[in-house]
Amino acid sequence: MITKKQFVNIINRLKETDDIKNKVNDIIRASTDSAITDFMEAGSLMICHEDLVVQLLENMFNDGDTIGWWLYELNYGREYTEGCITESDGTPIDLSTAEKLYDYLLKNN
Repeated sequence: MITKKQFVNIINRLKETDDIKNKVNDIIRASTDSAITDFMEAGSLMICHEDLVVQLLENMFNDGDTIGWWLYELNYGREYTEGCITESDGTPIDLSTAEKLYDYLLKNN
């Protein structure tokens, strides 16, 4: 099993890569050269195996889609709000950090 420290490190590296990709996309979109802005995006410029890493993490935790949802829908937890995910009784689940996501996944594995 992966440790919490390893999990958080992987999540942080994915987040850093995503942040760089977004910055490069902003630069490309701001370009006055329409050929560049029409056909380029940072994802095609950067070699990234993000999808494979996410699949591996989801398989390690026997997780359907919580990790992907947390990464993409909650923007690496930055858009987490209390109550966006709850227990079956309505109790909010705190997934505000990668550490808390790890604890949740371990508990529900």
